[in-house]
Amino acid sequence: MVGLSHTAARVVVSACNFISWVSSIIVVGITGYLINNYTNDMRLIYWMVISTMTLAFWIPSFILPWLSRDRYHPWYFPLNLIFSYLWLTAFIFAAQAYNRGPCRFDSPRGARCSLKRANEAFMFIPFFFMLVAVVADFLARGEDRPTRTHPEKDVRPSADTSATTGHV
Repeated sequence: MVGLSHTAARVVVSACNFISWVSSIIVVGITGYLINNYTNDMRLIYWMVISTMTLAFWIPSFILPWLSRDRYHPWYFPLNLIFSYLWLTAFIFAAQAYNRGPCRFDSPRGARCSLKRANEAFMFIPFFFMLVAVVADFLARGEDRPTRTHPEKDVRPSADTSATTGHV
């Protein structure tokens, strides 16, 4: 299995978490604008909750990979895995709403389609980069596993160990 060095994993995970965080800022701004100025539905509330939770939880995520000097610790592996699927769900909701028919008639009614589609695009970015961070964390774990270059036969002691140990 191919592993990822600890330094490379730190760089990749920090960059992915930072890009996800910045994208969630944009989703918060667009979704907040849509909630404030137009009638809305539960999808907009879901998008706002996921993006604000990402803003809150991902602030330390670009610093944590650099805290340990000796080895890399995948601090955000479970959160990146869970939130990548939450962002995928948000993206699917947006794609279903704005891509199957005239988006101007879907919630929020009256908002520009370009704004709705920009929000949709910025929902895909955290999903993708959180998934890349999960893969980088997984590959960095592979670097910690001991590898066997020459598998040897399993040598087991014989059943009669009394002769070698001196016990009867």
